[in-house]
Amino acid sequence: MKPFKLDNKKRRIMKKLYLGEFAMLGFELSCETTIKDFDNYDAFVDEFIDYIDSLGLCFGGGGLEVFEGFLCAQKRYVNTTEEQKAQVIAWLEARADITSVETSELLDANYF
Repeated sequence: MKPFKLDNKKRRIMKKLYLGEFAMLGFELSCETTIKDFDNYDAFVDEFIDYIDSLGLCFGGGGLEVFEGFLCAQKRYVNTTEEQKAQVIAWLEARADITSVETSELLDANYF
């Protein structure tokens, strides 16, 4: 079966494979930090997770000096929006312990 060819698949199969209208969009995130110890890192991660949780997003990743990972919606078949992406970027850029933030375009979370 060719997962990226949509014209030969029924809607039920597309839903199971998260294709077409059922794709879940998210984005990659990478930011450089000035955090050097694990106590500050734990506090940063707790605050970050609380913030993205309030936006309805979830995160997979981590890192001390380069914090990177992937963000997507918590609910099934829901896409991350450009507005949510902009909110996360603004929140990170407002922090003193973040020196730079880079993100990708919205990607299919299941096939990037």
